[in-house]
Amino acid sequence: MLPGMSPVLLSILIPVVLGAVIGWFTNWIALKMLFHPRRRRWGFQGLLPRRQAELARDVGRIVGTELVKVDELLAPLDRLDLAPQLTALLDQALTRKITELRAKPLVGMLLTDGLVQGFRDSILKEVLAAQPQIIANLKDAARPHLDVSSLAEQQLASFDLDRLERLINQLASTEFRAIEWWGAVLGGMIGLLQALSMLALR
Repeated sequence: MLPGMSPVLLSILIPVVLGAVIGWFTNWIALKMLFHPRRRRWGFQGLLPRRQAELARDVGRIVGTELVKVDELLAPLDRLDLAPQLTALLDQALTRKITELRAKPLVGMLLTDGLVQGFRDSILKEVLAAQPQIIANLKDAARPHLDVSSLAEQQLASFDLDRLERLINQLASTEFRAIEWWGAVLGGMIGLLQALSMLALR
C-alpha cells in the first residue's frame, strides 16, 4: 500500500489507472494492426496487407463512379482554344505543300501569294469553325480508353504499404494520438465505474 493513502482511495485509483493503460494500449495496438503484421503470423495479419487487393478494387470503383467521372475529367477540353495550334499546323502543312507545288513550272505560275493567302484563310476559317466538333470527336475517342476505376485499382493494389503507412501517419498523426488518449480516458472512466460499483456492493 502506498504510504498515506487510504485503502478506499487505493481501491479506486488502481482500477482507474489500469483501465486507462488498457484503454490506451488497446487503441494503440488497434491502430498498429491496420498495417502490421505485413505477413500472416500466428493467424493474424494487418487489415491493409490482408485486404489490399479487395480495398483497391472497392476504392477504385468508388473513385471511378463517384469521385472522378470520365465526362468530368474530359470537361476542361471544352474550354480549350485550339486556334494557335491549328493555325501553326495549317501554316506548316501549307508551306510544305506550296513549296512542292511551286517547284512544278505550270502549277507554280498560278500560285500567287494572294491566291495562297486566300486559300489559307479560307481553310483556317473552316477549321476554326469546326473546333467544337473536333474537341467533341477527341472526347469520344478518348472516353473508351479512360477507365478511372481500373487505373485507381491498379495504383492502389501496387502501392507500397511502407510508404502508405508513412503518409497516413504524417497526415493523421494528431487524430491517431487523440484516438489513443481517448482510449485512456474511456478506459479510466470504466475503471472508475467498476471501482465505485465494487464499493457500493460492499
